[in-house]
Amino acid sequence: MTGPITLRPYQPGDETALLAGHNRIFGTERSLAHWQWKFRDNPTGLIHTMLAVHEEAGVVGAYVTMPARVRADGGEVIAGQCVDLWVLPEHRRAGPRPGLFVNMALAHYEQWGGKGEGQNAFHYGWPIATWRIGQRYLKYEMVRDWDFLFRQVPQGGLPARAVPTDLQVRKVPRFDADTDALWQRNQDASRLAIVRDAKYLNWRFADAHDVTYELWECRERSTGNLRGVAVTTQRDFLFPKTSFVVDWLVPGDDFDATVALLATAETRANEQGSQVLSTLFQHLDPRFLLFQRLGFSVYGTSYFQVVIPFTMDDTLFFKDHWYHTLGDSDLV
Repeated sequence: MTGPITLRPYQPGDETALLAGHNRIFGTERSLAHWQWKFRDNPTGLIHTMLAVHEEAGVVGAYVTMPARVRADGGEVIAGQCVDLWVLPEHRRAGPRPGLFVNMALAHYEQWGGKGEGQNAFHYGWPIATWRIGQRYLKYEMVRDWDFLFRQVPQGGLPARAVPTDLQVRKVPRFDADTDALWQRNQDASRLAIVRDAKYLNWRFADAHDVTYELWECRERSTGNLRGVAVTTQRDFLFPKTSFVVDWLVPGDDFDATVALLATAETRANEQGSQVLSTLFQHLDPRFLLFQRLGFSVYGTSYFQVVIPFTMDDTLFFKDHWYHTLGDSDLV
């Protein structure tokens, strides 16, 4: 097929062609409603998608990031998670070397990487398939291996864990203003973290398409004060029938709330008939050791996390200070 290819940002009306290409490459049937939730309705209100458009074939590639608000050293920036990247096989060598994928990415960087309003301070992702080309041409810098915390669920289930009597954990359909207040009190406990307010958590989990999550609050029985929130689900990621603690907003020094929410996750793993209960924190976060003291082991995987810095170029800062959970990715 002949004809030039133009690189340009997403425009309303591109959704049908985007979905067709995505579904062909990934072998899925993503719906328009799913695309609208994930990209149009994300809490930043930004759509950062660079397209390769062939004059005859239409959209033949997409370099996509999912923008997120990030708290960084007392301020707020936008970061983009690299997701759903694709180029139709017959067009991968189109255009100047080293190919269409790289040139789309560079166009994306030029459009949305920088200090301007709505631009990205950095990108991040888990580029198993694209690591080599990204490292060579696209400024990918490795931050850490993605090591999971896990407990095998024995036959008969995990034993019940003693919980402080003044704490109550309940499932809720959505998080509310108390979650906003909890985030505000703890937003600077780490120097770098996605903004985990109710708007973000409800979009990411309560409103999610094609996956069901359970949202949990831990409150004091006597006062009703919110001490922590967590999100769980069961998926077949890494191992079949694995229960995951996907997200976690609990002060690092609140041992009682940690135990109460963890006990609920263990109970749900038993009820779901799961083989494994798993979660993830970065290695220098105190929770990484605390969960090991509470019975979890460490499982290394082939996944690793990278950043593409634009205005934040200290790789050690990401290694040492980034509070992140499974919910920071779109993998679980």
